[in-house]
Amino acid sequence: MVLEKLKQVPDPTYVHAGPLTDFVASLFTGAGMPEDEARLCAEVLVDADMNGIDTHGVCYNLDLHYLTGLLNGYINPAPNIKVTYETPGTAVIDADRGMGMIASVQAMELAIDKASKTGGMASVAVKNSSHYGAAGYYARQALSHDMIGFSMSSGGGRVIIPLNGRWPWMGTNPMAFAAPADKEPPFVIDMASSMTSYGKVSIAQAFGVDIPEGWAQDANGKPVTDISKRSEAIGQPPLGGDYDHGAHKGMGIAMMADVLGAVLPGETLSGMLLDNPKGGRFCHYFQATCIDGFRPAAEFKADMDDMLRTLREQESAPGAPDIQYPGHPDAIYFQKRTETGIPLPRHTVNYFKEMADRLNVEWTIPG
Repeated sequence: MVLEKLKQVPDPTYVHAGPLTDFVASLFTGAGMPEDEARLCAEVLVDADMNGIDTHGVCYNLDLHYLTGLLNGYINPAPNIKVTYETPGTAVIDADRGMGMIASVQAMELAIDKASKTGGMASVAVKNSSHYGAAGYYARQALSHDMIGFSMSSGGGRVIIPLNGRWPWMGTNPMAFAAPADKEPPFVIDMASSMTSYGKVSIAQAFGVDIPEGWAQDANGKPVTDISKRSEAIGQPPLGGDYDHGAHKGMGIAMMADVLGAVLPGETLSGMLLDNPKGGRFCHYFQATCIDGFRPAAEFKADMDDMLRTLREQESAPGAPDIQYPGHPDAIYFQKRTETGIPLPRHTVNYFKEMADRLNVEWTIPG
């Protein structure tokens, strides 16, 4: 399985979450960010690695999005983030072209606060932002408040090729939904609206692993599977790949992100957010739902335990691994990487060394 191959990091350097967070934060401060905001961004990225979401951790995105953006002027290192529109249950935040994590954490915190005051639901949209990392981080913010969390992001340049289209138009426009349980790991679905995240293709290229049909497509609508020919790919099809396999559904999810993250707060659509050389601006949407607004949260979480446990106890197909649900593998990765540390590929360590020298940051990564 290709996904399993992408988890097998060649020649890894293992670093625990604390030291890795400290080092990445120091790179961000070296690039001009205030210390508290730099640390928050580092924590969001390392959290993705701890949960096994390597596509949205520190290994590829510092170059693809964050440090490159900070050093080239299309991410604002010290943004003036402000609420531009607000009601008791909604708000719009202008991120001032800052790191997407900063405004996004604030937005979800605001949605949680508004939902707790009303005992119901609250939504906050963010515009004029940048890449915010793993969508699931923000959905999971709601869990400790006995709430259900939801997040979508729109933008980042043209990656998804519309169904029946020739050229890419939308970003990968991810969504995440998180619901708490009691004893079981929470249910957390975090997914792109394309066949796979753009980051998985980057990992495959770094590891020299060929990719399945549907991960990349050329200008003639043909799949690109030979990773050495990635330059021939112009984008990715929507989730589903083609009409017979449900690509209209992937298109719908991608367009939902555009509606909620872009049209609703008055931002530009994802395919038009192209004002920087490494992909465009981003916009986001966050929602918090107070479980106590429907019934006691303790009862809900007990029933979630029953549902999730019953699902996992179903019989597996012959030769197949155990049944899991979204969020369960994340908890396993978190426990494992708490013990072993996060495996960094050699090219990531080399990039870190290069940036530490450039930004005059102390080298604190072992190996």
